Amino acid sequence: MRGRQIYYALEPEVVRRNVEATREHIRLARDLGAPGVKVRPNGHHEAAGVPRARTIEQIGRALRECGAFAADVGVEVRLEMHATLAGARDVRRIMEVADHPNVRVCWNSNPVDVEDGSVGAAFAQVADWIGLVHVHDLYDPAYPYRELFGLLRRRDYGGFCCAEIDASADPLRVMRYYRALFDALQTDRLP
Repeated sequence: MRGRQIYYALEPEVVRRNVEATREHIRLARDLGAPGVKVRPNGHHEAAGVPRARTIEQIGRALRECGAFAADVGVEVRLEMHATLAGARDVRRIMEVADHPNVRVCWNSNPVDVEDGSVGAAFAQVADWIGLVHVHDLYDPAYPYRELFGLLRRRDYGGFCCAEIDASADPLRVMRYYRALFDALQTDRLP
C-alpha cells in the first residue's frame, strides 16, 4: 500500500500528521495481511535554504518511528527510491538515520541509478536494505536489467519484483512475454 507521505515538509505538524497517516496505513496493511507499506522521500527544500542533510535527517527519524510501530504489528516499511531524493547516496543516508531493521528500501530501477551503463555503484550503496524491487520495461536497453538481476541473485534476494508497466489490451499475452523475459534475466541467459 502507499499513500502520500510528506516526511520532508517544513512544518513539524505536517510531518507528524503524515507519520500518523502512515501508522494508519500500517494498521490497514496488518488487517489485510499485506506484508508492507511503501513510502517515498519525494523532496527537499534546498531552494528555500534548508540543507539537504537536514531533510534527510528528518525523513530518517520519521521512518525510524514508523518502522518501530510497523515491527510491532508485523509489517515492513519500504522506502521507494523516488523523486528528487531517489539517488542511492541520499537513500543510503536516510536509511542510516532510520537505523531500523524493519525499514527497507524499494529499489525502483530509476535511470539515475545508471552510471556508465551500470547500476553496480548505486546498488552497492543500498544493497543491505533492499526489500522490494520495481522493474519497468525489461526490454529497454537503456537500463541494465541483466546486471540488476545478477546483483540480486548474488545477494540471494528472495523478495518480490513488481512490474510497473503500461496497461495492455491483451494483458495475459503481455504478462506471458514479460514472465519469459523475467525468467531469462534471472538465469542470465536469453532464449
